Amino acid sequence: MDPHRAGVSVRKDTHRWSEGNLRHWFIWADICFRRPVYIMSSLTFEVDPDTEGLLSVKCELKGQGCKDSVLLSNLDFAESIFRHHPLSNVMTLLVKGEWQCVRIGNAEDIIYTVTSENNQGRLDGCIYCEDDVGESDVKSLHFSMHSCQNEIKSCFAQAKEAANAKNVEAVKIACNRFSLTYTIRGTPEKMVTIKTKCQFKLAPMNVEGLLERKCWMEKEKVGCKGLKAGLDHLINKYLTVPDAPKTNCKFIIQGDGEIAEIISPSVFNKPQEQFVIMSNDFSRSTMYPSSWGKS
Repeated sequence: MDPHRAGVSVRKDTHRWSEGNLRHWFIWADICFRRPVYIMSSLTFEVDPDTEGLLSVKCELKGQGCKDSVLLSNLDFAESIFRHHPLSNVMTLLVKGEWQCVRIGNAEDIIYTVTSENNQGRLDGCIYCEDDVGESDVKSLHFSMHSCQNEIKSCFAQAKEAANAKNVEAVKIACNRFSLTYTIRGTPEKMVTIKTKCQFKLAPMNVEGLLERKCWMEKEKVGCKGLKAGLDHLINKYLTVPDAPKTNCKFIIQGDGEIAEIISPSVFNKPQEQFVIMSNDFSRSTMYPSSWGKS
């Protein structure tokens, strides 16, 4: 595809950033992520960040001999999550590579940024609100390209709950490799910050449900070998040890500096059995207590 024939307008900013771009970058670095700003070469593409626009941008970069493999990979990730997405024509997308960044789109109220984290794509968003942040500003569409790690109370539900308070100027919710910040255009005096827990809900607890959560973890937590080893240990227990609990139980899996909880709700107010599974540096897992009683 010839990006110029497709109507792609490209502007290169290698010496100075425009005031608007600087504002976006400082918001990105300071408010959204609390990370330092690194000056890198940038390109602005005046197309919508939809499938056609993202493919034309990648084609243009390859035509210019782009060697930034991280940038090209992150563009592929961006295309996979924003493919045919309703927000594509009302948002701006920043895609960061190893030494180059591209800005796609001209919208100023909804800005998403794609970066890399542990060799996986990461998505962070910033939504500007009029006056204070309100419950009506938090829309499920803003979260729809993300697979939430909390099945008990989703990141969308938690953000909406936080925005329902009075005089909220900024709300940031972080969920695995995704974060979303709702903020006023000025500098907020206070930010409400929420970090979701990794919680799975199974009713009843069974092997099929555990395997489904393992598939999710293999896709969304690629580097968490300890958590996956702990889940494998639990699946093996359910396959080999009789009288595995189906309800009223909670498994807490620890590994890789993270915790995942698998919960089967209590019924009839019965006491909940609780088990802890820990994985060491060699992904060997141990469960405490080592066996269960009949449920």
